Amino acid sequence: MRNARDTVKSYFEALVARDAETLIAMMLPAVYYVKIGTDMDEIVEGSADIAAYYQNHVASTEDFSITFINLDVQERGDVAWFFTRQIWRLKWQGTPEEFVMRMTGVLEKIETSWKFAQIHASIGTPTS
Repeated sequence: MRNARDTVKSYFEALVARDAETLIAMMLPAVYYVKIGTDMDEIVEGSADIAAYYQNHVASTEDFSITFINLDVQERGDVAWFFTRQIWRLKWQGTPEEFVMRMTGVLEKIETSWKFAQIHASIGTPTS
């Protein structure tokens, strides 16, 4: 059994690797699942659109790297939460980008696995 911190780190490793199947498997299949991204209409409510969201995400990124500024993960029983600030470098839909990403999230332990119930992302101050 992995702890919540390892699960969060694995999430970002899967993003960089463009591994949609791993990302999809890490999400909680529940009506209360929520993923809020940085674009105005980037929101997934409930689990029905998780697969399409992550398949689109990995198909739209290239040359992706993440540098952690900080990562804090807390566990209490069957619930965990995280906060991270990172520098993201990637090509998004063919356009090179670099920015500070701020993310928070909530995980729920289902049997022996941690699953993401909520993720919220926002862009911080540009790095250049």
